[in-house]
Amino acid sequence: MSLLSQFFNYFSTNTLVAEDFHKNGVFCGTALKELRVPDRITHIGAYACYNLTALTKVEMGEVQSAQRPLNKKRVQDIAKYVYDDNGILPNTLTLATNDGSFEIFQLLDTDFYYINFPSEKDEFDLYYDKIDVMDGQHRLYSFLSDICLLHDDTQYEIGFTLYDKPTLLQRQKIFISCNEKQEKVNGNLLMWFKAKLNMLSEEEKNFFGVVQQLNESHPLKGKIIMSAETIKGGVKAKEVMAALKQAKIHYLYINGKELDDDQKVKIITTYLSAWEKFGGFKFATSKPKDVGPAIKMSGIKFMLLLLPSIWERAVATKNRFEEGFIVEVLGQLASELVVERERFFVSETTNYRFRERTGIDEFANQCISIIKSLGTKEFNPLG
Repeated sequence: MSLLSQFFNYFSTNTLVAEDFHKNGVFCGTALKELRVPDRITHIGAYACYNLTALTKVEMGEVQSAQRPLNKKRVQDIAKYVYDDNGILPNTLTLATNDGSFEIFQLLDTDFYYINFPSEKDEFDLYYDKIDVMDGQHRLYSFLSDICLLHDDTQYEIGFTLYDKPTLLQRQKIFISCNEKQEKVNGNLLMWFKAKLNMLSEEEKNFFGVVQQLNESHPLKGKIIMSAETIKGGVKAKEVMAALKQAKIHYLYINGKELDDDQKVKIITTYLSAWEKFGGFKFATSKPKDVGPAIKMSGIKFMLLLLPSIWERAVATKNRFEEGFIVEVLGQLASELVVERERFFVSETTNYRFRERTGIDEFANQCISIIKSLGTKEFNPLG
């Protein structure tokens, strides 16, 4: 059942006129027995929480693909604010119809509009999944029965803005207006949103898909923060993308042909697995106190910066780009630096290099120079 249908179920009248809505403020209904929220819907309107005496079942789907991942603490904080402080939520919720199911009428000789809402179960079925929530999910979820602290008979008003059948371009503009032109969404989350709404730049597209696959593959599986989720010891997708860009991973070629995303992922996962073997650590389970910056973003960035030079080394020496070869090259590098492989990131001569961005870049350039002193010729390292 769509979010707008959910709103409609709670109205005691068949027709909601804008003027009446403004005057009366609250609508309720007693006929609704079951509520099913589909995957694309992420919140329920405030008016849904009043006088639902027949409601016995609520089913929740997964979060909509282009919705902000829910922060449960934030939802609970909003609920507490509304209850303890008689808090007002002044910002309107942003909704959008996704097809022509809802016909909008204009009152004769006025600037007021209205929509005919369904009133019977059979009518509700016709409007299943016909509305999208574009902004305001945390405010809406704070009124869910298992979270809301208000008494059942308490009336609470919250406004909403409804866009009628916005195009993808209009949705993009609405999204940017809600999230960039007002309070900023953190850069990592904004990147995730842009990917879901097909708004990534060509440059961003070079990396986002690769990072997404890396987060689904050993050895970085589950370690990359793709949006706003909490991952202990996690690294942000945007920072991994920046490291890949700086390392110029997108310029790796096989006999003059650019690599596709699957090939890039294979190369990176093989390479990082070799680092695990070389350094005796695990990205997923090792602790920073034991392996230093190796499993942090600073260490991952350093490793990625070295990748192209080791790839070129494989081409030059006609070696397959496999863990054994990579570990061998890293061993030669450690020998040149006079560092034990297990202490590569924690020795006195290297650890301090990871404390600042310039230090990482300088150390990486030093290591690249050592690796590059070893040869070149066309060869397909993937065989």
